[in-house]
Amino acid sequence: MKKFVVLGKYTKQGTDGWLDNPDEDRRAMIAGVCSKLGGNLIDMMYTRGDYDVVVMLEAPDMDTLLSLKLAMMKTGAIAELNIHEEIDLGAIARKGATMMGMYKAPGN
Repeated sequence: MKKFVVLGKYTKQGTDGWLDNPDEDRRAMIAGVCSKLGGNLIDMMYTRGDYDVVVMLEAPDMDTLLSLKLAMMKTGAIAELNIHEEIDLGAIARKGATMMGMYKAPGN
């Protein structure tokens, strides 16, 4: 199971849906989707700024979330959905350290 942070923006259609039904429990709906994907909703919040919603979740893999992104975008309610996968920066840095000197800048 991997952890992800998802940043989303609603379209006018999406915000119109909120106005039509402001008491709808979107958190429960998102938790249900996460469960159906074999994952788990960790946290969800609505925000001011560049994104309307921030979701932290666990899912089996990035491909699962990318597939969900396609399905969500097709509804027309989502303008943008950015998926960020948790990484082990120490492991990546160790691997990168073994590659030092492999790349040569043009002219060198």
